[in-house]
Amino acid sequence: MESWLLMISIKNAKVCILLSMSTSIELLEAYKKGERYFRDLDFEEEEDFSGIDFSNSVFEKCFLHSTNFSGCNLSNTQFLSCNLKCIDLREANLSNALIKNCSVECSMFKDAITTNFQFEENWCYSATVSQKDFNTFFINEG
Repeated sequence: MESWLLMISIKNAKVCILLSMSTSIELLEAYKKGERYFRDLDFEEEEDFSGIDFSNSVFEKCFLHSTNFSGCNLSNTQFLSCNLKCIDLREANLSNALIKNCSVECSMFKDAITTNFQFEENWCYSATVSQKDFNTFFINEG
């Protein structure tokens, strides 16, 4: 699959959108080059990104089912309208991170750092789940 990089400038800030990314290697290379906005990622198999720094990133409308982000630095990262079913976020740094409008069934968060973490309008088995649900049920999963 071929990848396309769309670069736009908004108020002197460079925003990079990598389209049609097909491998974890492409994602890692894009991050190393300074790209932080990733939309419509859809990997064909379970990916292992354990221990990698993805801080200050935005993942929007991504299919990250069963992806391993355990031990990752995801501080200041946003997951927006993503499929996060069975995602492994155990021991990840989620400080100041946001998960919003995502499917979160069977997601694992045990021992994650969740200082100022926001969990808003997410879905779990057709029910809307909130920050209160995260603090009560999700934080110890895994």
